Amino acid sequence: MPSVRADAYGLPATTASSDALETYDRAVDALLGWDAEALDRFGAAATTDPGLALAHAGLAICQFLDERFVEARESAERARTAASTQTLRERGHVEAIALLVEGKVHDAEAAMTRHLVDFPRDLVVFQRLYFVWFWQGKFGEMLDLSSVLTRYYPGSSFMLGLHAFALEQTGRCDEALRIAQAAIGKNPRDAWSVHALAHALYELGAFDTGVTRLPPAIHPCAHLGWFRNHLLWHLILMHLGRGEYERASGLGRTVFEREPSSIPGDLHDSISLLWRLELCGLPVKDRWRPFAAIAAGRLDRQPLLFHAAHLAMALAAGGDWATAERQLGMLRERAARDRTGLTGQVLVPLVEGLHAFAAGDYRRTVERIEPLRGRIVELGGSRAQRDVFHDTLYEACFRAGDPDRARRYLAERVARRPDHYWRTRGV
Repeated sequence: MPSVRADAYGLPATTASSDALETYDRAVDALLGWDAEALDRFGAAATTDPGLALAHAGLAICQFLDERFVEARESAERARTAASTQTLRERGHVEAIALLVEGKVHDAEAAMTRHLVDFPRDLVVFQRLYFVWFWQGKFGEMLDLSSVLTRYYPGSSFMLGLHAFALEQTGRCDEALRIAQAAIGKNPRDAWSVHALAHALYELGAFDTGVTRLPPAIHPCAHLGWFRNHLLWHLILMHLGRGEYERASGLGRTVFEREPSSIPGDLHDSISLLWRLELCGLPVKDRWRPFAAIAAGRLDRQPLLFHAAHLAMALAAGGDWATAERQLGMLRERAARDRTGLTGQVLVPLVEGLHAFAAGDYRRTVERIEPLRGRIVELGGSRAQRDVFHDTLYEACFRAGDPDRARRYLAERVARRPDHYWRTRGV
């Protein structure tokens, strides 16, 4: 008979099987640690006890992240059915996750926020809310809530890593570095904490330290899927920061181009790396072909504005102007339906500016992107990821022969982080 037990965080979980609950707890650790086995573990827990609603909800998250959207919604419905007679915690957890995988992001955000008031130790729900805010550029909210919740997770590397990254994104890099290091000391396999370390070192301009520290920090994280490539992308950025362009280019070939991937995280990194190499003057034209082809096949999968911008970069840089214009037309149509205004006010002019840069029309690039400087954050993505858009503007100023703008932006850029390219860029 089912009974209410306690999961690894001391929260109620209704199940007839202690084995199912143990497997569920391992699945939660895998999800929090970016372990590629998370989906299989949630599936095993749900198979062992089909009445364990939390396992179905976890499975829905993993399927959603894998873009298996129909399966994710089916798992969410199974979770709802199982949770309907279970505890308030389970019903709240399941409903918040179900709303998310159904694409009702605003409702999910509200449900998660309410749920965490009553159940602040429900770290899976916090992690999902954290990434909802990440893709909205709400880094202040991420930091505020992680600051409140850390006291509920003494000794948890996962919570420390989440907090460290939020600190870095809001400019508190020294604190972020210290906390990320503490988290890694507790759990060397905690990939998000390694990620927070990489971000903090990068924003501090500690490229030499990054090149030394990141490889041994990444090595224990052999259990990851695409996220391991993202950690290696951060290592590549360290080499770029040091001015080791050929080294960065070669690593990019190894990590991203042997088997070009359509997984959004991989695709963002692949595209932005090639674009950055072009900004630095490296000839990469032929390398765009597979990524432009992948982008052309994803026009029906661009709900994230950040993702849509990267597809636009690949299509334009790869010379597929027919598809690039078709995508831009789709975004303009979408703008008319977007109540937030972000698509029309930020994404469309950004894409127009990216198109102009790829076409060599640098003055138009400046005209379209410069007014967006303060709003690009609203497209989501980290500071390091969004740099590609700002750096496009800065480089366009140089190539357009606009020395006053170029000098002004160059001073700002070097003051923030002294990458080799910008330190040595002459007007």
